[in-house]
Amino acid sequence: MVSPDNESGLKENLHASKQDCIHRGEGYNRKMAIKSYLPSDGNRCSTLGVSGCFADCFRLVACLMSLFMGLLLVVPNASACSVPVFRYALERWDPDDYGVVVFHDGTLSPDQQAWVDRMDPSKSKEHPFVNCMVRTVDLADNPEKDAVDAWEQMDAPSLPWMVVYYPWTSRAFGSFSSGPFDEGAVSRLVDSPARREIARRLLKGESSVWVLLESGDATKDEQALQRLESRLEDLESSLKLPVINPIDISEGLISIDADELKVDFSAIRISRNDPQEAFFIEMLLGSETHLKDVQEPIAFPIFGRGRLLYSLVGDSIATEIIDDACTFLTGECSCQVKEQNPGVDLVLSVDWDRMVQNQLDIDRELPPLAGFVGMMPEEASSSSTTNDPDDSLADTGASSDSNASMTEEIEPSAETTGTRRSLMFPIILACGGILVGAMVAGFFILKK
Repeated sequence: MVSPDNESGLKENLHASKQDCIHRGEGYNRKMAIKSYLPSDGNRCSTLGVSGCFADCFRLVACLMSLFMGLLLVVPNASACSVPVFRYALERWDPDDYGVVVFHDGTLSPDQQAWVDRMDPSKSKEHPFVNCMVRTVDLADNPEKDAVDAWEQMDAPSLPWMVVYYPWTSRAFGSFSSGPFDEGAVSRLVDSPARREIARRLLKGESSVWVLLESGDATKDEQALQRLESRLEDLESSLKLPVINPIDISEGLISIDADELKVDFSAIRISRNDPQEAFFIEMLLGSETHLKDVQEPIAFPIFGRGRLLYSLVGDSIATEIIDDACTFLTGECSCQVKEQNPGVDLVLSVDWDRMVQNQLDIDRELPPLAGFVGMMPEEASSSSTTNDPDDSLADTGASSDSNASMTEEIEPSAETTGTRRSLMFPIILACGGILVGAMVAGFFILKK
């Protein structure tokens, strides 16, 4: 959260995030990950016994070995690139999965099972790309102790009951929503009019979409919106995008012609009392501590594939702080590893890979959801949205031909390539040391 008390450290935090470029790994075991959404015992060795402890140590070493092997592949590309942060994030940063746990007593009804499947991308026909992992816990079927403990800690009046957790790799931690499990709750979780509109604008090439969460005080909200929109309009003309390095084009770090990149911002305002956006609002307010207690307008810049950068509260919706966020998003992506950059992913039901790479007609492929019209004042909508769909969407064939010809003409220089790969040896050596240390630690744990 950026407030008047901590805004002086913002630039240093952004710089540290960009420089802290140690790869933690993009993938993880989905079965183990969903277990992490439930509280675990403090001493797993005493709970599981020696065999359980050995299994945990083995999994730890296996994960580290996988990470080490992955580093051998990604390190050559983990250095700074010239592609702007917002575009690199749109091209390559897959959203982290949220955890959804449904507690129930006995077999779910056919309708309830259909609601569960609707949130599961491996089973859902309507939302096959929603970034959720779903787990059901039947309290009548002797569930594991972690699940029972989690249920007993909740003040839940009825079953079935749904709890939604931030991604386990996220900077936000724990659950942010808990309530009755029904069709309405599922619908509000997987999609909403505002999130659909944000995705549409990002896919059309906007650098970021700013969400203004209203406080309920009409005067404060209008003043905050005016400050935000005025500064974003100025930045659109004053900020300059970095010159794209031919090496980055030849390595496929960007799928569109550099001339198609643009500095473009817009704003969306949301009422805290909008029932269609209830889950979205809970996600926003739970992304940082103490936001739920704030009774001021809050601005959230969202970029890439629906990644929330951070919050600006009340009077911090001001020139300097807005500039810092926009400068970071339009600057060079100095660290390509998503987890080492600031931000929290949001739940969105979008086929990002297909829509980004193929340059499709976003208005046709991802139409607005009913309910978005009227969410913004008419004048704010017209001034905030600067994209013309016909201008921002390139023809697929023309784009492919352009990128292909550009790739043929550009030959990376040996000096530039050598500079990037010169970082490989020390990073690989350090990771090897970590791997050996983990194996030794596992051995001594087992010995005890």
